[in-house]
Amino acid sequence: MSTNGNEGPRWLTVDQIRKQQRMRREKVVAAMLSGELPYEQRGRIRYARVSDVEAWEQSRLRRSAPTEGGLVHPDLADYA
Repeated sequence: MSTNGNEGPRWLTVDQIRKQQRMRREKVVAAMLSGELPYEQRGRIRYARVSDVEAWEQSRLRRSAPTEGGLVHPDLADYA
């Protein structure tokens, strides 16, 4: 399953992903089933590539990042 060096993609199980991302297993599985996190299933075990997990993490961080404007009260804008 895992490879070393540049031999190919490295795969993580749902449990490895949830520990790495510090989240519940259900959230990882839901992301897989919704298509947010690409995966392959072999038998009963789901695997995702490290690169796909990293891309999923970045997309979640972008969505949760505060957007410009509206978050700082206009009277305090000079201090932000």
